[in-house]
Amino acid sequence: MPPATLTESRSLDAPLASADAGFANNIAIVGGGIAGCSTAWFLRQCLGERVALTVYERDDRVGGRLATIGVGGARVEAGGTIIHETNRYMAGFIDELALERVEPHQADDGGGGESVGVWDGRNMVFRTYASALRTRISAVLRYGVLSPLRMQRAVSRSVDRWNMVYDELESGRGFASPSEMISELGLRGMLESDGRSWLADCGVRGRFVDEYASPVGRIMYGQDVSMHAFATSIALAGAGLAGNLFSVAGGNHRVCQGLLDRASVTLNTGSQVTGLSSSERSGYELRLADGETRHHELVVLATPNGPAGLEVGALKLPATALRKRPFQTTWATFVKGLPRPGYFGLADVRELPDTLLTVESAEIPFSSLGLVGAAPDGAPIYKLFSRDQPSEMLLDQIFAKRDATEELCWQAYPVLRPSDELPPFRLADGLYWVNAMEFAASTMETEAVAARNVANCILAEFSSGVQGSARTG
Repeated sequence: MPPATLTESRSLDAPLASADAGFANNIAIVGGGIAGCSTAWFLRQCLGERVALTVYERDDRVGGRLATIGVGGARVEAGGTIIHETNRYMAGFIDELALERVEPHQADDGGGGESVGVWDGRNMVFRTYASALRTRISAVLRYGVLSPLRMQRAVSRSVDRWNMVYDELESGRGFASPSEMISELGLRGMLESDGRSWLADCGVRGRFVDEYASPVGRIMYGQDVSMHAFATSIALAGAGLAGNLFSVAGGNHRVCQGLLDRASVTLNTGSQVTGLSSSERSGYELRLADGETRHHELVVLATPNGPAGLEVGALKLPATALRKRPFQTTWATFVKGLPRPGYFGLADVRELPDTLLTVESAEIPFSSLGLVGAAPDGAPIYKLFSRDQPSEMLLDQIFAKRDATEELCWQAYPVLRPSDELPPFRLADGLYWVNAMEFAASTMETEAVAARNVANCILAEFSSGVQGSARTG
């Protein structure tokens, strides 16, 4: 069938530049998460039916770290949850696929939205209220006027600069690396500075950093403001500082399956790629876990570890791409039940905010606690984020009642260190790595941006008549 086109009302309608000759007609995409599925979509959009696209996914489903989980008879979002209104590609995908937008977690306390609180291990140091005026007054009394205002302005400036990437990509620009992309947008310094230093330079200091910026980083990335400033700004934007947030009804993973369906790919689930080598026929040979070998003229890696997670033998690849990088482990524990208010120093469970953030402290055994849905019988379902697996004793301390408990352990995000040399998108002739973008920032939208960028790079490579494979040595 012909490739789908995006509606004219979306910014995605700008056509990708095309090459008339020299294209590989057999392209492999390794990974069926949002990075791989977005890449398949963009390649089909620009190449039409003249190429065969094959997606290899090691699990029995697509979506990667976008997933739902069953808890107490309900399904709730277990992986990437939040989409920002300025996320042009994700919003375009959702509209193109006619998916329904919903409020994150469908949380509504009846008073105008989700309530949020910050806990320091003993006291609720700050919380929002149904009354916006009461919330503002409380924030001013605790944090003053200038720090919140300066933080919002700083985040808005960084988001505005980041959003310039869309015009660059839609003009056909392809960046060789995340560092080059971010530098061109005037944000290079944010990769070299930690979040706390960046905020201090913007005039944001003291308890507002410790009680807002750091807790937001903990829930978004499992890391505080010691991560680099670019990720800190992305996390703060994701908290709603620079626009509204939403999710997809039925789970964000539905975007992945929809993109693959529209891209007309050959999908191989349960197919783990374990090795990659240069082919004598040009292109590459993929080795699967069952010992089978598949030949492809062009390969796009769309997995978090990229080439570091494969046996690459004699391929000469950039050292920054082969280095195994640490990932932040996140335990997501889902509980159908009722929290114990006394654990949080509260008299009544109704005083507990929908989302509870925590400050960075070795004494606090979890990162956040949030109301994420309800079971068919109306009982609430909570999600507890923690860096370590919570013990049964801890869960019984936090929850007075547990009717169902489910756990997931994610290697969720790279450890985002300032001044860490980032890997490239282009690894060799005909070999690309979309998820190199994760080491700058890991979100659904940044992966989609990287996918569009890789599609542009592939077009440029073949338009210039460069085709081949990495040399062995």
